[in-house]
Amino acid sequence: MFNLICILLKSEMREDMVYKSKSIAILLIIICAFNLYACGRKEESLKNKQINLYIGVKDKESLNIIKFLTDEYKKENPKVQLNINNAIGSKIEEDINESKDIDVVFTSRNDMLKLVRKSLLADMRDLYEENNLSGRYYTVAKSYGRFNDRYYGISMIPYTIEIIFNKEALNKLNLKVPSTISEVEGILKVLNSSSQRVPVVLNEGMDINNIIFSIILNNMIPMRKLENIYDSSASEYKQLNQVQKSFDILENLVKGGYVNKDTFEIGNESTIEKINRNNIPMLITSSYYANKFDNSNIECLKSYDLEGKNRLKVPVMSDAIISIPMNSENRDITDEFVKYIFSDDVQKKLSKKGFVTANKNANTSKEGIKKTVIGHLQNSTEDNISFIYNIPENFTNNISSKIDSMLSGKYTDNEWNEVVDESY
Repeated sequence: MFNLICILLKSEMREDMVYKSKSIAILLIIICAFNLYACGRKEESLKNKQINLYIGVKDKESLNIIKFLTDEYKKENPKVQLNINNAIGSKIEEDINESKDIDVVFTSRNDMLKLVRKSLLADMRDLYEENNLSGRYYTVAKSYGRFNDRYYGISMIPYTIEIIFNKEALNKLNLKVPSTISEVEGILKVLNSSSQRVPVVLNEGMDINNIIFSIILNNMIPMRKLENIYDSSASEYKQLNQVQKSFDILENLVKGGYVNKDTFEIGNESTIEKINRNNIPMLITSSYYANKFDNSNIECLKSYDLEGKNRLKVPVMSDAIISIPMNSENRDITDEFVKYIFSDDVQKKLSKKGFVTANKNANTSKEGIKKTVIGHLQNSTEDNISFIYNIPENFTNNISSKIDSMLSGKYTDNEWNEVVDESY
């Protein structure tokens, strides 16, 4: 009897050991499978920790700021790889359409409009709302990324066009710093009569002819009207009678001796040094260079008021819009990148570098020229966006050529129709 019990116990122990062995084996299989899955997820996660940037702008000012922003991002996010691809030629529509590896696009507003019309850019409304971009940024920066009441981007940095004067240099000419556009016209007439040119220091890609025309045209026609017929038929453009009226106003300025083909000359940063040394009475520039003026004699035209009339709109330029392609497959980390770029902390770093940003909370220096620039940005709307960003680029070139002719005394009273015909 005892032997039988022992045999039964041994049998049960063997069965128990077999059962435990099977259980252990199954557990090991589950653990291995989980580890393999986790490794796969880790590899996938590491793969996703990269952002592909497409740089579709070429002006040095935008490239300088893009480099600063990407360098700062790399410092704070060392585990994320930034792959930077520069546009070659004018293939941006083809590049964005054919690639699923592009996560963020830096492009001009003109190219943004082309991409939007082909449904190649994502609506960034959710990103706007989640990060309160509408509350933290000036209206004009948001307007640069808007088309048909949807937001497809945001201006990296908008630049106001500023008219700068040196008080001491003006005193030598028995002139005072102007407070209205009408007084600026008077100074231009004096300088023209004495063959003194006005230097112009602008970002690459900006053209003085179109800047001057923006001051006129932006006050004649709502920019939304231009936006709504973007790249439409020649007949629709010819119906914009306000554009010819703007040419007529320019012709009156030429006839009045305020401007001609010798009024302006291209300057550079050494020109800014000259006005800082009281050697130049007047200069036209963009707010990109606001940090370069360090002389207490330097003043900026604060208001574009006309005597007894309405205030003119200060042209606001922007060479780079940040957008997200519709076919981006890396949206989560892409949104985090854009959120980082437009965070208050990063914008404050740009401010400390001397730039006036579109972020309401970021501009730490509010003295001198920068104070005026901030005021101009605060009061800017979609109608301050220079007209050149709401018409096809071939129009822009033809308008500039037409202005060259007018400044040389050639006026036809039919400039706008001629521009439209030349553009189609």
